[in-house]
Amino acid sequence: MRASVTISNEQPHVIRFTDNVSMAFRYIPPTGKRGFRMGSRGDDVDEEPVHRVVIPHAYWLGETPVTQAQFEVWTRAEGIEHENNFPGRPDHPSEDMTWWQAIAYCAWLTQAKAGDFPSGPWLACLPTEAEWEYACRAGTETDYYTGDGEAALDEAGWYGGNSGRETHAVREKVERANPWGLHDMHGNVWEWCHDPWVEAPYRRRVDDDGDPWQALRARDYALGWERLLEVARRRVIRGGSWLNSAWICRSAFRSGGHPDGRRRFRGFRVCLAPGPAACRSASRTEEAEASPGAGDGGRGTRPESDAPGDDGSGGVT
Repeated sequence: MRASVTISNEQPHVIRFTDNVSMAFRYIPPTGKRGFRMGSRGDDVDEEPVHRVVIPHAYWLGETPVTQAQFEVWTRAEGIEHENNFPGRPDHPSEDMTWWQAIAYCAWLTQAKAGDFPSGPWLACLPTEAEWEYACRAGTETDYYTGDGEAALDEAGWYGGNSGRETHAVREKVERANPWGLHDMHGNVWEWCHDPWVEAPYRRRVDDDGDPWQALRARDYALGWERLLEVARRRVIRGGSWLNSAWICRSAFRSGGHPDGRRRFRGFRVCLAPGPAACRSASRTEEAEASPGAGDGGRGTRPESDAPGDDGSGGVT
């Protein structure tokens, strides 16, 4: 089945770092009262049931994963050492980084470039997984935004079947962008999200629910992003990578990893979301769900294990 949706005419918002390095963001509209259909049916317990999620606010998402050139602006400015597994490729995704490095990069971007953000109280951060999946789908309900089946993925992203076992330049083929202008949402590198990993979280959801992790993220940043460096909970990663099977690169596939786990197939994408003052407070229910639980162990280790030598397949080929 092939996806058929309207292509966005929104122009990207560009933030310049140097004469040769910039970062483009795409506008992601609110879902509207009906929300969007998140998850999948019959593929994995962690993706069920399909349910509608309402995201009431607009946000901006990086047009591509953070590239080596974009990441190097930060590492040089802060005197941080970082080596990519595929070094010397400035237009490839930066990889082999921890969740904490991704969070620190976003905090630096807010401090250094807030004056260049679009008009509004925006915070540079990682997307929640609901924001990530909504942006990835871009109005589609198929396995990939290009349709169903491996042939559709071959048009959209770099995965184990076409990557040659290495990363590829972002925007390598213009036609790989999704309807909202985002590149590499499927494959190339896994992308860290803000959310703690929770097993089968959708079973507690009903249609037209909001995204509980938006409130958690707002609370985290209201307390100061540095506190996140003290929290060792596993975090969600999305999108699959250059080394994974097609099944793992689907829009709905959920995975997780320890925040200090460095892997040659992990990167991230920056989200510009409403700042803490613009977000509602977390409810008691959301606070309870944010507390450590079964998702931090047991099956929580199943997706994309952190064991030495892991190949990122999560045991699925």
